[in-house]
Amino acid sequence: MIKGKVIVQLLVYSEPVEMIDRLFASLEKVKYPKELWEVAVLNNFCVGHEDLRTLVVGKWLPRAEAQGWKIHFFEKNPNLGFAGGHEFLYREVAKLEPEFVYLLNGDASVDPHFLAEAVTFADEHPNAAIMQSRIMLQQEPELLNSSGNAMQFLGFGFSLGYRVKADADGQPVGQTKLPMFYPSGAGVLFRVAVLENIGGLFDPRYFLYHEDSDVGWRAIIAGHEVMYAPKSVIFHHYEFSKSIKKFYWIERNRFVNLFVFYRMSTLLLIMPALVLMEFGTLLFAVKSGWWKEKLRMWGFFWKPSTWRWIMQRRRFVQKIRVRSDRDMLGYMDGAVTNQEVENPLMTYVANPFLRGYFYVLKKLVRW
Repeated sequence: MIKGKVIVQLLVYSEPVEMIDRLFASLEKVKYPKELWEVAVLNNFCVGHEDLRTLVVGKWLPRAEAQGWKIHFFEKNPNLGFAGGHEFLYREVAKLEPEFVYLLNGDASVDPHFLAEAVTFADEHPNAAIMQSRIMLQQEPELLNSSGNAMQFLGFGFSLGYRVKADADGQPVGQTKLPMFYPSGAGVLFRVAVLENIGGLFDPRYFLYHEDSDVGWRAIIAGHEVMYAPKSVIFHHYEFSKSIKKFYWIERNRFVNLFVFYRMSTLLLIMPALVLMEFGTLLFAVKSGWWKEKLRMWGFFWKPSTWRWIMQRRRFVQKIRVRSDRDMLGYMDGAVTNQEVENPLMTYVANPFLRGYFYVLKKLVRW
């Protein structure tokens, strides 16, 4: 028997209204008790997206009401980013007292059973705080977009299963199994009771990138699990972003996570590898044209306000910590793999070094 009230959070920024219309057409077919799920949409302000209100409020809201399910529509200007937008929605929908919230991308569509399968999986795994759906590529639906995300010990995150086929159980075919550390925000179910105990959904100050690895780290360090629910299926119109502006947020928030979660003794042990990788990433940034973003990231850590934020979060993490750094390293990997752009220097030089370093690190960390 299906149980558990769910609010589906839909954050819209620049997706074409035709794409949002397709998504709602798929939500209309969802097989889940209508009284147990609702949709909350945020127009996270984007120039030229005024027609979103017409689509959602004018077309889909009355259509949903006629069919017995609900849509809530919100607008925020200026843009709150992915982290801030979803945290805003989360605080709004928490007033409805759901058992779960499900984050869904605007450039996705869903299998009719995606919600029922996700909630069933949650019922079968009571210690799981976060359960990611099987995310398939919209453009090539026989291929995976993501079966979860792994974490490298220097804070680099990478997708599992990208562009490979799934077997009968929904697992990536022919890919080395790595621990799942955090979910893709394109399609993931969260247990609200756990979120309330680990500081909420996302910290808005992340803005975008690594807010998902932050919530995964918080969940695991607090004693919960992040898992993959392969029978819950969605389809994601994924396109690799080539914007260089993203690298500021990726690098900035990667370092924030390291400084927030690792104990000082662990930070000292990883520092040699971290410094060497900084030289490598700087060279890559110069070659790829985003060196200004790298310098801007370093400037962020010269601000006293940055360290006040980091120390505030460190104190909170110590309050919720159940697992040690030694435990956390067991959820990580040594190499940076599954990248969308192959880098021979990373593959043949950096990764062998990092694997060896990680092996020694796990032997040394006893706390």
